[in-house]
Amino acid sequence: MSSSRELSDNGSYKLLILISMINKQKVVLVTGAALRLGKSIALELHERGIGIAIHCGESIEAANLLAKQLNSQRLDSAYVFKADFNDGDAASKLIKDVIQQFERLDYLVNNASIFYPSPFLESPTSELAQFLQINFSQPVKLLKTAFPHLERNNGAAVNIIDIYAERGLTNHCDYVASKSALLEATKILASEFAPKVRVNAVSPGAILWPENNPETDPDNQYQKKIIDKTALKRQGSPEDISKAVAYLLVNATYSTGSLICVDGGRGMYI
Repeated sequence: MSSSRELSDNGSYKLLILISMINKQKVVLVTGAALRLGKSIALELHERGIGIAIHCGESIEAANLLAKQLNSQRLDSAYVFKADFNDGDAASKLIKDVIQQFERLDYLVNNASIFYPSPFLESPTSELAQFLQINFSQPVKLLKTAFPHLERNNGAAVNIIDIYAERGLTNHCDYVASKSALLEATKILASEFAPKVRVNAVSPGAILWPENNPETDPDNQYQKKIIDKTALKRQGSPEDISKAVAYLLVNATYSTGSLICVDGGRGMYI
């Protein structure tokens, strides 16, 4: 029978191993991670043993619930970081806070964005500025600020784009312009960040319908037309996006500057 001293030493040894495992845990910052696609991405990456920095804007309650769920599965594996991307300095503050908490950053997923109609001749120029600020400027600033940390760990980043970034969408000029800019930045930064940091992108198709929009009505003919013009004739799931993101971050170690369209073949019909 083991002595109490041996049991104590064994327990201490196991604790040291646990602490070592936590310290070696890779970390990803997912922006807009509290809900929808961002939440799915966070869940997928957490299942792969990655620590999750959950960024949110206003959805603090949902973010805290997600963190609680993830931490119940693996202690100290998720923390919430609130940042308003309307604030020009939000990116640098966010990266600083994440590093202070986790002491490392291996991956970045630029998922947070805004989407709503903005007919070009009717919309104020302030709307264009907001689209560019949140959908383009902040992701690029996050990439720039995160770069030294990603480089240290041979890390990677994924930008969430949109299939319309390459094809346009009527009455959404500001949104399309902001996503198109982020797509082009993905290609350029992939070159500038090489060889130690990979930068790729994912373009969702018909995955989740916009919230607070008439088109979200399941009986709406607009949705039916979208699905009819999709090769696979069905709507995709958030998991389709999260698995593509995980592939680019973790498995696609020889891919950079790439764009994966997860659209069920929608792009062939636009």
